[in-house]
Amino acid sequence: MEFRPLTSDNSDFLPEEPLGESLFDQNTPPLRVWVPKKPVVVLGISQKPEKEIFLERTRAAGVPVFRRRGGGGCVVLDEGCVCIGMRQPRREELNLTHHLAHSSRVIQEVLNRHWDLEVKIEGNHDLTLHGRKFLGCSLYMPRDYALYLCVILVKRSSLERIRDFLPMPSRMPSHRDTRSHDDFLIPLEDAGVDDPEELRASLERNLSAMKAWEL
Repeated sequence: MEFRPLTSDNSDFLPEEPLGESLFDQNTPPLRVWVPKKPVVVLGISQKPEKEIFLERTRAAGVPVFRRRGGGGCVVLDEGCVCIGMRQPRREELNLTHHLAHSSRVIQEVLNRHWDLEVKIEGNHDLTLHGRKFLGCSLYMPRDYALYLCVILVKRSSLERIRDFLPMPSRMPSHRDTRSHDDFLIPLEDAGVDDPEELRASLERNLSAMKAWEL
C-alpha cells in the first residue's frame, strides 16, 4: 500500500504507514499504538494547508503533509510522540460523542493509574495536565466502525517542531483562550514521562487488557 502526501516533492520514502489507516482493514487487530519513525504533518479532513501550516518550512525541511479522513486540528507527528488508533464497532445508539468520550476516559485511566498523573479531560476531548494540553484526537466514522486516532506529546523537541511548522490554528477550543503553542501545550517529559517507547508499551499493554476498543 502506498501512502502519498498531500504536499511533498517526494512521497515513497516513509518507513511505515503514518496515519493509523492500516486500521481500515477490519482483519487487523483493533488497536495500534506506535511511535512515529519520521516527522509528518497531518491536516484534518476539512482544513486548508495554507491556513494551518507554514508550508515553506515543511517543504524546506522535507516534511510531508497528509490529510486524514477524520476531523480535528492539524498535528505534527514525530519520534517524540506516541500515537494511538482504535477501531471501535458502531452501534445505532452510539454517536460521535460516545466514541470520543469513551476513548478519552480509557486513556486518562491508564495514564492516571499507571503513571501517577493527574490528567483531566477538557473541551474537544483533549487530555490536559495542569491546564495544558498534551493529547489531541480525531474520529472517522464509516458505516461499519469508528476509528479513533490521537497523538500524545511526550518530548520537548516535538513541541519545538509544532512551533516551527504550525501557526496559531484557525479554530481554537475555549480552554485554549488564544494561548501560544508554548503556553497551551505541555510535553509529558515535563511531568517525568520522557521515554516514548516505554509509554507506548504501557499504553498498548493496558489498553489491550481493558479491551479499550469495546464500548
